[in-house]
Amino acid sequence: MDSSQTASEPVGEEEDASKENDISFPRDIITVEHSFGYDCKKLFNLVLVDSDTLVFGSGNFLNYFSISRLEISFQETVFGCGIGFITKNEHPDYTNLFTVGENGQSPTVFIYEFPSLQVRVKLLNAAKACFTAGSYNKTGELFASQAGYPDFVITIWRWEKAEVVLRAKSFQSDILFVHFSEHNPILLCSSGLSHIKFWKMANTFTGLKLKGDLGRFGKTDFSDIYAMYMLADENVISGCDWGNMLLWQAGLIKFEICRKGRKPCHTKPITRITMKNGEVTTVGMDGYVRVWYWETVDLADPPEDDLFVEIDPIYEFKIADVELRCMQKIHPFDESDFTHYAQDGNGGIWFCDINTYDVPQKPRKLYSCIGGRVLTAQMSPVSPHFLCMSESGKLFLYEYEQQRLILEKIFPAEGVDVLWLDTQISVTGTEIVAVFKDGILRQLFLDLSNPERPTMDRVRAFKAHTSPITRLTVNRTSTLLLTGSADKSIFIYTLSRDEHQLVDMRPLGFVQFAATPNCFYWHETEPTVVLVGCKSGELYEYNIRTDVTDDETYLSYNITDMSRMRSTKFASIKSRIRREINRENIKKRKEKKRERKMEEVEKLKKANPGLQIDMESALADSEPDEEEEPLHIPAVPNPIIWMRYTVRDTVWVSMAGYDAGYIYELEFEAPEPTYATIIADGDDMEIHSYCIIDEFMIFGLVNGRIRINHMNPEDFTDLSEYRIYPMHDGLKGTIPKIETSFDGRHLITVGYDGNVFLHRWNGPRIEKNKRRDRLPPLPAGVSEVKEIEDEAPSLEQEKINAELRRQQEAAEAHDRDVLNKIGSLQNVYFDIIKRNEELPPGLRAKDTDLLLDARITRQIRDELQAELDDVREDLAYDLEFAQVGHTKLYNHFLKNLVEIPFTVNPLRAEVPGVSTFRLEALGEEHEQIKRDIEERLKREHDMGLHDLVEPERSDESIGEPPPEAFFFGRDPKSIEPRFSKKMMRLLVRYRKRQLYEVRRIFDWDKLERQKPDPNRNHPDDDAQIEEAKRNLGDFKLKIGADYEPKSTETLTQKYIEVVQCREEYFHMVNTFNQLVQELRDRKSDLEQFIKAKKNRLNVIHSYLPEPDRLPLQTLRETDMDLEYPELNLIEHYTPGCGVEIDDILTLERTVEQVIAMRADMKSVTNVSIFSMNCLEAPELHEFSAFTMLQISTLKQSLPNDQLIEELLKMPPISDPAYYERNQDGETPFMMEVRHRWLRQFLVEQDAIRTEVDEEVQQFDRELAKLQVRRFHVKLDAEFMTTFMNSLNQELYILRDSEEIETQLLLNAKTAMNTRNDLQVVINATNRQLDELRRNIDKLGEQITAVQVLFMTTVKGHKFFDFLRRIFKKKWRPPKVAKGDDEESSSSSSSSSSSEDNEADNKSVDSLDMTTIRLDETTCPTGLDRSLYDLAFAMRADRHELERNLRDLQRDVENKRKEIAEMQIKMKYHEEVYQREKNALLQFRRNRQQEVNKVHISAVLRMDQLQHFYEGDDYRDLSKAILFDADMLVDLRRRADQLSEETQATKRWHRINFIHLRRMNTDIKFMRFEITRLEEEIRQAMMKKFGIIVNLDELEEEVLRRYIFDLETNAEDELSALEKELMEKQKELSRCEEELVLETQNNTEKVNIMTVLREEKNFLCTLLDIQNRNFAKWSNPNALNLSYDIEKLRGIEKSLLNQIECLEREICALRLKSKPLQINYEFELDPNAPPQVNSEIMPNDEAMVCPAILNVDAYMLPPMPDEFIMDRVHTIVQKSFNRFFGRSTTPENVRKFAQRSSLYLCQAAYSFQGRYTDRIAECITEHLQTIVPKKYFIHISGEELRKLFNEVVAVFDYERSDVNTEELISGIFDHAKDSLCAHIHLGDADVVNRTHFIVAHMFKELIEVLPLEEFLSDETLRIIVDVLEREPMVDPRAIGVEQLIESTLQHAQENLLDGITAVPVRKLGSSIQRDLIKRRQYKQPSCESPMSVRIATKKPGHSTGLPF
Repeated sequence: MDSSQTASEPVGEEEDASKENDISFPRDIITVEHSFGYDCKKLFNLVLVDSDTLVFGSGNFLNYFSISRLEISFQETVFGCGIGFITKNEHPDYTNLFTVGENGQSPTVFIYEFPSLQVRVKLLNAAKACFTAGSYNKTGELFASQAGYPDFVITIWRWEKAEVVLRAKSFQSDILFVHFSEHNPILLCSSGLSHIKFWKMANTFTGLKLKGDLGRFGKTDFSDIYAMYMLADENVISGCDWGNMLLWQAGLIKFEICRKGRKPCHTKPITRITMKNGEVTTVGMDGYVRVWYWETVDLADPPEDDLFVEIDPIYEFKIADVELRCMQKIHPFDESDFTHYAQDGNGGIWFCDINTYDVPQKPRKLYSCIGGRVLTAQMSPVSPHFLCMSESGKLFLYEYEQQRLILEKIFPAEGVDVLWLDTQISVTGTEIVAVFKDGILRQLFLDLSNPERPTMDRVRAFKAHTSPITRLTVNRTSTLLLTGSADKSIFIYTLSRDEHQLVDMRPLGFVQFAATPNCFYWHETEPTVVLVGCKSGELYEYNIRTDVTDDETYLSYNITDMSRMRSTKFASIKSRIRREINRENIKKRKEKKRERKMEEVEKLKKANPGLQIDMESALADSEPDEEEEPLHIPAVPNPIIWMRYTVRDTVWVSMAGYDAGYIYELEFEAPEPTYATIIADGDDMEIHSYCIIDEFMIFGLVNGRIRINHMNPEDFTDLSEYRIYPMHDGLKGTIPKIETSFDGRHLITVGYDGNVFLHRWNGPRIEKNKRRDRLPPLPAGVSEVKEIEDEAPSLEQEKINAELRRQQEAAEAHDRDVLNKIGSLQNVYFDIIKRNEELPPGLRAKDTDLLLDARITRQIRDELQAELDDVREDLAYDLEFAQVGHTKLYNHFLKNLVEIPFTVNPLRAEVPGVSTFRLEALGEEHEQIKRDIEERLKREHDMGLHDLVEPERSDESIGEPPPEAFFFGRDPKSIEPRFSKKMMRLLVRYRKRQLYEVRRIFDWDKLERQKPDPNRNHPDDDAQIEEAKRNLGDFKLKIGADYEPKSTETLTQKYIEVVQCREEYFHMVNTFNQLVQELRDRKSDLEQFIKAKKNRLNVIHSYLPEPDRLPLQTLRETDMDLEYPELNLIEHYTPGCGVEIDDILTLERTVEQVIAMRADMKSVTNVSIFSMNCLEAPELHEFSAFTMLQISTLKQSLPNDQLIEELLKMPPISDPAYYERNQDGETPFMMEVRHRWLRQFLVEQDAIRTEVDEEVQQFDRELAKLQVRRFHVKLDAEFMTTFMNSLNQELYILRDSEEIETQLLLNAKTAMNTRNDLQVVINATNRQLDELRRNIDKLGEQITAVQVLFMTTVKGHKFFDFLRRIFKKKWRPPKVAKGDDEESSSSSSSSSSSEDNEADNKSVDSLDMTTIRLDETTCPTGLDRSLYDLAFAMRADRHELERNLRDLQRDVENKRKEIAEMQIKMKYHEEVYQREKNALLQFRRNRQQEVNKVHISAVLRMDQLQHFYEGDDYRDLSKAILFDADMLVDLRRRADQLSEETQATKRWHRINFIHLRRMNTDIKFMRFEITRLEEEIRQAMMKKFGIIVNLDELEEEVLRRYIFDLETNAEDELSALEKELMEKQKELSRCEEELVLETQNNTEKVNIMTVLREEKNFLCTLLDIQNRNFAKWSNPNALNLSYDIEKLRGIEKSLLNQIECLEREICALRLKSKPLQINYEFELDPNAPPQVNSEIMPNDEAMVCPAILNVDAYMLPPMPDEFIMDRVHTIVQKSFNRFFGRSTTPENVRKFAQRSSLYLCQAAYSFQGRYTDRIAECITEHLQTIVPKKYFIHISGEELRKLFNEVVAVFDYERSDVNTEELISGIFDHAKDSLCAHIHLGDADVVNRTHFIVAHMFKELIEVLPLEEFLSDETLRIIVDVLEREPMVDPRAIGVEQLIESTLQHAQENLLDGITAVPVRKLGSSIQRDLIKRRQYKQPSCESPMSVRIATKKPGHSTGLPF
């Protein structure tokens, strides 16, 4: 509910007095008498304020339950918006207080005193809308309040002072419980929906903060947590949804606690956890209280992969079948008391005892009520009873006079609605009908004959629906009862009385709808008409037919009749209503504003009678129009809550959702609501129930409030008079039902918050029935019926099942007959099979041959395939599950590894194998981190702090030489060209000397500035001294208080260190792993080598005797699991066995046989006998030798001695006996060869064994070395891991403080930028000040130069004093007027009347002997005028320079002031910068102290330790300092460096001293030389000039005199030239006058000639026409009568159209109506003068255009034929499309072209091709009346002339009768020229040249030929003849479709609408066909005319056109 609306609602005594007077009924028209329940589903809604009183919240009331008296009293809340929580302070000092958190617009926590119920403390502004929980700490000093939606803020209060300690946002969903730790006062927890959060009140260096860490569930499912307890070790025990306990440690679940056998601790969530004496007590919603021995849990150590601890409780208490949601200990401070009061979520309050030392007392129920939502209620029609139904399906019967619950009935399904039948149908008045979500309707009888023992019996039960029932209703006459269901139907029952006078219900049938019924309303006069409101906005009206027979419902209860149904659907109009209201409000506001402005204007007029005011601008609205919100239509239609008929024959409906807040009137014919009644103060408020009592309508709202409206008898929609009463909970207290009692005195309301309020109605009463004190019992013959099972069929299903049973019986009978026939046929088949088996095997028929029908086989195959698919589908989940598990395991364990860890074992040595390290790859995340580091470095560089901006040094520039005064102020460039060579050399020499002197002065000044100050050191030396003083010998410890952290010690640098450490670790371990990998590869190669040697040794052993065989030494077997673990990861299976149905369908092979056949088998079919080169194998030769030499006869090889003796005994080789056999049959030769051959194998055997042993030993040695290296690598890796952990700790510290540091750095950066910007401004101002000073110096020099120039110019003149007085006159600034109306005086120098006194007295002519004062305003006689003007000009120049000097001096003073002010600001900003910088430094120091707490491991050797105190104990290193040894070495080397620097300084001092002496000697010599040279110059001057002169002055005087002479001669020449110029000007004037006269005479002659030429042209035209007519008459052409007939028909049609138009015009003129258009296109001006038959020719002298050129001229009788008109229209339309086709639409182009073509045709026809300027002007003027001017401006005069000539050419073509053959020949030549032009330009697109020519011809033909002539046979013949004459034209290259496409595109571009694809296709196909028939194909000839043409135009290319 909107807070603004809540604020506007009148609550209790806060109603406005004015509104109170407007309400006609009193506020106490309704009063609350009793509350029959409370919100027992709400957690912790029970507080024990003393031993005999319990407090709980019930809607907007606090209920006080007296345990001893079992009575309830209640107190209304302050705001009336519901209660968020109730709790109490458990500290002994505050036992008389309890706390209530009230919801509302301004939620407030009230702390009440008991029993006075006075408010002790109010805690304000703790939430925006509502509270959800509250808790006190153990000491009772702090209180935590938890807000709900929308802010979810937890606030820690020091409640006695009502001050906030801390505040933070908890979570984004509801928090249900807050708990302070009993062991640590700074810790607390909060939990709620799917979360738990751990809070800590921590003191940081930025202040006290409330830090929260969200618990992470990890592998455990998310769960709502209702209870928790914080242990002393800061671990937390919490509950979960499935009833187990979770132990949290550091924000993670340490393990989960359950009972033995993995049974949960509780079957429902835990709501309370406490701990005492090592025993944990848990309270669950399952009704059990269990006690656990916690030490068992503390000592448990479950495995990491199964974090469960199984433990059984030591005590267990079963309270009852209750839902424990809160428990309050009765005596909280009595350790021997174990009694509690418990809140039962199922409805009630219990007393329970959980004594573990003695036998506990039995639990007993103290208070009973409804648990959960109350869905509906009904009041008895004859007695003071009412009935309530809860959502769990329970029925509660109350006796409201005695205010007690007398009966509670439980049903097996959830409840929906209940109806207490009226006495109109129920005689006893105690019969009830209830419906439930299982679809069953139950008729109940309430036996109240014994008030102390009432009973409720089930009389009837019907299951008419298979879906949940949604609503129940009975008509006004109590004859029909309806039930609506979620299956979108209503079921109808008829009501009557049975033999026992009870209500008899008979099912009538059901009606099907298209939506789910949600509410009903019966017609007030027609008992069978009912309104049905649906959940999706549909509204139906149905007239129920009651005369339904049993035959109609024999097969189905469906009695739907669409003809008896009317329907409509609600359409949302709320957004439109809101828009209209908003518009009205804006309009009213603007009207009020206008009235207010009008009043102000009237006041202004009264105050100023003569004032003229623009009323329009004064009253104009200055506010911009507000943007309206878009209309909103809900995507999902909202349900109808209730409805009723109105007196307007409409239906009143109340909607839910977005459309709430209005009551709409619907009509069945209207598509949307016709009326809407707004509910004042109830916008967006759903009205869930209503009740009408006389003239009052009572609404039950969604926010738990009752709205009583006083209805206007004249207007039922007027609900403006109302009162609102808060009753139920504001958040979940929806009121679904309001009922009145039988006598009208009472009224009850029920809510979804579980509350039932009984009200006393003090308004007009409507008594329904008389009270019955004695109610009858259940009749004797009536017994309770059995309960219907959930699986039982509905009434409709019973009908369907009966029909199905009948059909099934018939089908079974048919099946039996078929089976009998199949059985007989089966016997015959088996007989055939038996006879087949008796035949010999060769004569037996195969099983496939005995198949009766292929369809049987196909069916069997399909069935087997379906079964196989089912098996695969069943195993698909397991397969997918296994694959997902495989993927997860691979991703978790192996994906990120560089390689699988393995171990390499030695081959023989008894040493352990060497293993690789488990190493994860750096991966993309590592690279991303590096890229992020680079970005951070750039940002930190930009954020760095810089020093002060140094003042910029001004650019040193060489000054300019002094001005050259000898030019007398004139431009030297105008005088220098007249200089002689000698004087030019003098001028150049003078200027060089001046520039040399200026440069010399600049160099001396620069040298002086560079001279060092002997009293100051060099700045670099000072900086090095300061650096040495600050750092030399002072090792800055990071633990020092004065340590200044470097600006580079940032989070980014720490990231860099971590990354570098990670990379170093990776490279180190990876390098070692690569070595092990190489060793494994070498071992693999060595094993292959040993295997080969072993095979060879086996071959040798097969030839050697047994005693001589020496095997290889035993080697270790390779452990494949250790050395090649990656082989175990190879998948050796594939899903499925690969067997298909077709393989086993015929039963010829089994599945095992098929699999065996599919196995890979070795085959030798690919071996060729030609590749068996066995004879070349050495083994064959060895075996042959072994056989021939009979080695097997030897038992053992002979030793060396015996062998030598045997060989010596043998005869020599030359002896024949050597080859002869002895007695044993052996020859000596064979014996020797045999022993030699055997000796070779023995040697080879020894070599193999030696080689293998060496390789094995070498491998084992390398493995041992690698094992040692692995130890060192592991040590370094462990150390780097430890170091990395330390870096990460430092990284976390820096990361946590980065935000604050960034802010401080930003502050410092801002202050620094401000300071630097100000410094830049100061520097710029200083530069400007220096520039101003330089400008002042320059102006001073210029003033001096002007004075010097004046003095040198007038020096010695006779009027010297007069001219000097003029020049010396001072300039005075104008005086500033002091008065308001005075004007400032002029600033001109001539305005000053005062002069210098000295000039006044002494300025006289120097030659006059008398003191005659000369007037300045006139030039004296004898004074040259130029010199007089020069004096004034030079004075003006001086005054201008002085004014500029004064302005510059003023600017200098202003700049100085600005600099002074900015220096003050600079000092302030410098202080701010230093303050921010110090704050940043202090923060970094504090952060460094945190970083210093991180411990870093370091490995030291004894030689790295050095002690500086006596003693031998080195073990205490707690105060030692660890630093780099290089620093100590540098310190020691620094002394040597300083010594060397001292010696070097002394040497340089000696050298500089000697150099100084030499320089002094040189200076003395130079001074002597200067003196000598000056003396020589002086003597030379005296010798040449006689005096000492200044060369500069001398040269200036010479140049001045020379220039003066030049200027004097130039003035004489100038005067002579001026006289000559005057004479020439006079002569020019005379010649111009003569020219004007001659021009006038010539113009007259030209006019006469023009007239004569026009007459000549006209006569020539007439003569030409006569000649052409004579030629036609003398040479008549053959007549084509058919063509002439067609043209005449066209003319006739045109004339008929004109006649019809004229007739229409005549008719219109008679009727004086609007003139008709001529030719359906144009309109005639009815006021135009009549047409004139005479024509005015172009040569007439009329001042108007000829009549023939009028726009109406085309309506004259002589008109061209249709062919010419079409041709002209095509030309004009094409031209207009080119001119302004882009500026308008094609339709406009066609319209303008048609009108213009008619006009141009008439003009061309009349003038026969003459086109003069006069005609052009007239045509242009009249065409502007046809074509708008904005388009006509695109047509130039030349283009218009060209267009008219083209139109004239059409007439010439018609007059000359040019035949079609010549026209087509010309078009063909033009096409060839166009082709040559494309080839010349190198156009590569022209590939098919034949097609190009034909396409080009078609484009021109459609423009010049009419459609009939275009399709004529003559045109086809001519085109074919023309193309045939060209030899290289190939008809096969013509693409007809491409031709059609290009031609239509050209027609579309040129707006030729009459051209279609049919004529183009017809002509193109005909041309191609005829050409193919005529053409004989041959090679293209290069001598064709086209070839010659192309060769002539572009030589060098190949001649001819190959197609």
